[in-house]
Amino acid sequence: TMADNSMMGNVSQVEQYGKSLNQVQQQMREIFKKLQQQTNSIGNIWKDDRFKNFEQEFNQTIVKNVNEVTAKMELMSNYVKKMVEIHRQAQSQKIF
Repeated sequence: TMADNSMMGNVSQVEQYGKSLNQVQQQMREIFKKLQQQTNSIGNIWKDDRFKNFEQEFNQTIVKNVNEVTAKMELMSNYVKKMVEIHRQAQSQKIF
């Protein structure tokens, strides 16, 4: 079964890691959303060529990368949560 393949030495530690992963990805999204709003505001008032290039790169590349990274972290945190549940069910049924 899935539980057999994912022996956890310390279920609580694994669970805590999953929660941290989810918390960090949420914080990253919020931080970068605010920063994107600020970047675009500055772009409206500061006509600097180097900044314009950064703004474009920020909106295209950087935000895209952050979204990919946070999505992967969220998927893993959901997987951890599911595996912890399966492991606890298995333990309560004395399968191990």
